[in-house]
Amino acid sequence: MADYPYPLHTNRELEMMLAGTKPFAMFAHERVEGFEKRAALAGQDFDAHVKSGVLSEHVRTIRHASSGVDIDYYFYALPGEEWRVEACLLLLEMLHRGAWCRQLEWLEGRLLGYTDEQNEYHLARAYPDGWKR
Repeated sequence: MADYPYPLHTNRELEMMLAGTKPFAMFAHERVEGFEKRAALAGQDFDAHVKSGVLSEHVRTIRHASSGVDIDYYFYALPGEEWRVEACLLLLEMLHRGAWCRQLEWLEGRLLGYTDEQNEYHLARAYPDGWKR
């Protein structure tokens, strides 16, 4: 997605969190053979920063209803931003119930640290037939 007019967070979450420009990150790790946590985190080493207290780590497991696969969700938050974990879990519950929509995607973007303008740009591309907040 090189044609976005702003830097995407993908694979840069840790760098951005340490710079203070991203409050929260989320990763999904399916418990299937050959797929390790490190791969889910795109090789980013959050552990040292969690141990030093710069970031907090929160892990929740959700069983995917149709496949029966357990999915570990790893959430990382800057101090004071831990509230985003529970908010994101509510969104994931909606997603796993098949209730995803443009407005929930907007809220997910806000939780992950994207601005309204960045969300507007992304959603206009993702939903070319229009969307309303």
